[in-house]
Amino acid sequence: MHSTDKIAILMATYNGEKYICQQIDSILSQTCKDWELYIHDDGSTDNTIAAVESYVEKYPDKIHLIDGKSTGGAKYNFFYLFGQVEAPYYMTCDQDDVWLDKKIELTYDKMLTIETKADVPCLVYTELRVVDSELNTIADTMSGYQSLDCHKRTINQFILQNSVTGCTMMVNRALRDKMLRITDIDNTIMHDWWAALVAAQFGKTAFIDEPTILYRQHGDNSLGALGINKLSYIVRRVWQKKQIQESMRLGRLQAREFAKTYNLSDDSLAVRYAALEGESRCVRQRFYKENDMYKTGTMRRLGQAVWG
Repeated sequence: MHSTDKIAILMATYNGEKYICQQIDSILSQTCKDWELYIHDDGSTDNTIAAVESYVEKYPDKIHLIDGKSTGGAKYNFFYLFGQVEAPYYMTCDQDDVWLDKKIELTYDKMLTIETKADVPCLVYTELRVVDSELNTIADTMSGYQSLDCHKRTINQFILQNSVTGCTMMVNRALRDKMLRITDIDNTIMHDWWAALVAAQFGKTAFIDEPTILYRQHGDNSLGALGINKLSYIVRRVWQKKQIQESMRLGRLQAREFAKTYNLSDDSLAVRYAALEGESRCVRQRFYKENDMYKTGTMRRLGQAVWG
């Protein structure tokens, strides 16, 4: 177990040698220096470990490589990292992006405005600029590129759809502690979505509509941004009945795990949403209307109406 009184930046790596040095350099260039970087590798077969070790040797008080077996994927790696570090605040970090120089400063300042009590789970996340592998701009904002409404942050919205991109978020210790009550990570979709659910149900969230990160899109991304307004996406998505239904099913499974983990009452939204599995389309659509639960973006709304 590692411990720090600074902001803990958690970086999950896997075969990231191509971009990881640029990412770490962008963290070192931050205006806020009150941080420590903790990296856990998930079994890389390239030179990722060697690259990280060169930074650990040069910055032993700032950068740490955490030993541990492979976890099997990004969300497992991030949950593992959360459990390995004690800190007052946490940020999660991908291996292939570039942080703009005031990212930590802006996010931390916003956190201090909403964290009025230390025992209240709090989450802050920000806008992103979507770029290609060479950092050329694809879209000025992720929210516009993906038709996301980051100002809709109720539990109703987060149960149905996540707008938190993990590489932009900061969570406080209270939120991290509550996140780690989960016993079956398999039933979560991603660590950032789980964090959003916990913060919306039990605490506070805030969004900064200024991009703080260059979100790099390339062929090796574990998860990437989709241009939801592109014609190619629209044509493809209209006919993806099975994919849409599977996405909704996984969301209900996550809601069931959420309700179980926190012992929510039978009349809670999470329990009732999870119970839609197996119900008719009419019952599901009536539930969405009664609880104002609609995905953002025309194509998502259409998919929800037809197949959800």
